[in-house]
Amino acid sequence: MGWLVATEADGQIVGAAAGGVPAPGEGELYALCTAPNRRRDGIGGALLFVLTERMRRHGARHQSVSLPSEADPSLPFYTTQGFKGAGRRLSRAI
Repeated sequence: MGWLVATEADGQIVGAAAGGVPAPGEGELYALCTAPNRRRDGIGGALLFVLTERMRRHGARHQSVSLPSEADPSLPFYTTQGFKGAGRRLSRAI
Protein backbone atom coordinates (compact mmCIF):
# COMPACT_ATOMS: atom_id res chain seq x y z
CA MET A 1 0.00 0.00 0.00
CA GLY A 2 2.80 2.37 0.85
CA TRP A 3 2.38 5.82 2.32
CA LEU A 4 -0.50 8.28 2.17
CA VAL A 5 0.11 11.95 2.94
CA ALA A 6 -2.57 14.54 3.74
CA THR A 7 -1.72 18.14 2.91
CA GLU A 8 -3.27 21.56 3.11
CA ALA A 9 -3.94 23.44 -0.13
CA ASP A 10 -0.58 25.22 0.34
CA GLY A 11 1.25 21.87 0.54
CA GLN A 12 1.74 21.81 4.32
CA ILE A 13 1.66 18.20 5.54
CA VAL A 14 -1.04 17.61 8.18
CA GLY A 15 -1.06 13.81 8.38
CA ALA A 16 0.39 10.57 7.07
CA ALA A 17 -0.37 6.86 7.15
CA ALA A 18 1.35 3.69 5.98
CA GLY A 19 0.22 0.11 5.71
CA GLY A 20 0.31 -3.06 3.70
CA VAL A 21 -1.02 -6.58 3.27
CA PRO A 22 1.90 -8.70 4.54
CA ALA A 23 -0.07 -11.96 4.50
CA PRO A 24 -3.07 -13.09 2.45
CA GLY A 25 -6.23 -11.50 3.84
CA GLU A 26 -4.38 -9.57 6.56
CA GLY A 27 -3.93 -5.82 6.35
CA GLU A 28 -1.55 -4.11 8.74
CA LEU A 29 -1.41 -0.44 9.67
CA TYR A 30 2.25 0.51 10.14
CA ALA A 31 1.89 4.20 10.97
CA LEU A 32 -0.80 6.85 11.34
CA CYS A 33 -0.16 10.38 12.52
CA THR A 34 -1.58 13.87 12.29
CA ALA A 35 -0.11 17.27 13.04
CA PRO A 36 -0.71 18.06 16.73
CA ASN A 37 -2.68 21.21 15.87
CA ARG A 38 -4.94 19.23 13.50
CA ARG A 39 -5.97 16.37 15.79
CA ARG A 40 -9.70 15.73 15.99
CA ASP A 41 -10.20 17.36 12.57
CA GLY A 42 -11.02 14.05 10.85
CA ILE A 43 -7.65 13.69 9.12
CA GLY A 44 -6.71 10.43 10.85
CA GLY A 45 -10.11 8.92 10.09
CA ALA A 46 -9.87 9.95 6.44
CA LEU A 47 -6.38 8.49 6.09
CA LEU A 48 -7.49 5.25 7.76
CA PHE A 49 -10.51 5.05 5.44
CA VAL A 50 -8.43 5.40 2.26
CA LEU A 51 -5.76 2.98 3.49
CA THR A 52 -8.46 0.46 4.43
CA GLU A 53 -10.01 0.69 0.96
CA ARG A 54 -6.62 0.04 -0.62
CA MET A 55 -6.10 -2.98 1.63
CA ARG A 56 -9.52 -4.36 0.66
CA ARG A 57 -8.63 -4.03 -3.03
CA HIS A 58 -5.56 -6.17 -2.29
CA GLY A 59 -7.64 -8.89 -0.63
CA ALA A 60 -7.46 -7.92 3.04
CA ARG A 61 -10.41 -9.02 5.15
CA HIS A 62 -8.90 -8.08 8.52
CA GLN A 63 -6.79 -5.15 9.63
CA SER A 64 -4.50 -4.84 12.62
CA VAL A 65 -2.34 -2.28 14.37
CA SER A 66 0.26 -2.62 17.12
CA LEU A 67 0.44 0.18 19.67
CA PRO A 68 3.62 1.16 21.55
CA SER A 69 1.95 0.50 24.91
CA GLU A 70 -1.37 -0.70 26.33
CA ALA A 71 -2.05 2.86 27.52
CA ASP A 72 -1.21 4.53 24.19
CA PRO A 73 -3.09 7.83 23.73
CA SER A 74 -4.29 6.69 20.29
CA LEU A 75 -6.26 3.77 21.79
CA PRO A 76 -9.59 5.71 21.92
CA PHE A 77 -9.23 6.61 18.23
CA TYR A 78 -8.77 2.98 17.21
CA THR A 79 -11.57 1.66 19.41
CA THR A 80 -13.90 4.30 17.94
CA GLN A 81 -12.91 2.99 14.50
CA GLY A 82 -13.96 -0.54 15.49
CA PHE A 83 -10.63 -2.05 16.51
CA LYS A 84 -10.70 -4.50 19.41
CA GLY A 85 -8.10 -6.51 21.22
CA ALA A 86 -6.09 -7.08 24.32
CA GLY A 87 -2.74 -5.59 25.07
CA ARG A 88 -0.96 -3.64 22.39
CA ARG A 89 -2.36 -5.52 19.36
CA LEU A 90 -5.74 -4.43 17.99
CA SER A 91 -7.66 -5.73 14.97
CA ARG A 92 -10.95 -5.46 13.12
CA ALA A 93 -12.77 -7.05 10.22
CA ILE A 94 -12.85 -4.86 7.13
